[in-house]
Amino acid sequence: MYDKEKVLEMEVCACGAKNVAQAIEIFGDTALPFKKAKKLVTECNKSCCRGVLMKLFDMNQYGRFDYDEIAYLIEQRAERIKRLGMGDEDE
Repeated sequence: MYDKEKVLEMEVCACGAKNVAQAIEIFGDTALPFKKAKKLVTECNKSCCRGVLMKLFDMNQYGRFDYDEIAYLIEQRAERIKRLGMGDEDE
């Protein structure tokens, strides 16, 4: 089980340098659809953090946040990026 405060401080997207709390605030302050609201958080068109942001967007719509799931998705994304980075070194 993750500490809520630690999860809120986790970086949700390296491109936009935003943390989970900032993403939740941005999604809460906009009526834009996901694709456009995502750009407010990421400040780019990349899809590297799409999964976690989509979950945050949906959770924001329903008003309930599963911080364990958010942390898990962020960690999985970091592991994928790490594995991809390691693969480049071998070539």
